[in-house]
Amino acid sequence: MARNIHRKQLLLGLAVLVGLSVLAASFVAGYAPTAPAPTEPPDAVVEKFYDRISEARIRGGTLLIRQAYRLIDAERSELSEGRFIQIIQKYPSGFAVKIVKTEIADSAAEVTIDYRVPSIFEGGTTVRNIVHLNVDQATNSWKIDFTGETDGQDRKEMTRSK
Repeated sequence: MARNIHRKQLLLGLAVLVGLSVLAASFVAGYAPTAPAPTEPPDAVVEKFYDRISEARIRGGTLLIRQAYRLIDAERSELSEGRFIQIIQKYPSGFAVKIVKTEIADSAAEVTIDYRVPSIFEGGTTVRNIVHLNVDQATNSWKIDFTGETDGQDRKEMTRSK
């Protein structure tokens, strides 16, 4: 009889120990230290990016273009610096943007911008666009998704519908 009571207490103690171990393991597994937010906000990165492009188009040279290129997520975009230069050469000289709104969700951000494009009508037309950014874990800085890899649209689906 005493042996059965001792065995029950031992099994109960073992069950409590296993339960506490599972609880502790799940707590530790669920705890992931978060990196501090980047020091430069996403809207400042977007503004700097377009300022560099605009200045490069006015003054020429490659220094400002390289600075702008470093602000994009070139690896994810699979975009070479040469191809980037070809794209931005099409931007009008003096191109400027106005930051309208910024939304941040964890390691992604959307910055809404307005810019003017020439038009046959007086004054041109204002265009509104959303610039997507992601936190680069290696540098803890915001990087512009220049080619739209993370804008929520499936590239394969878009290609298939064309």
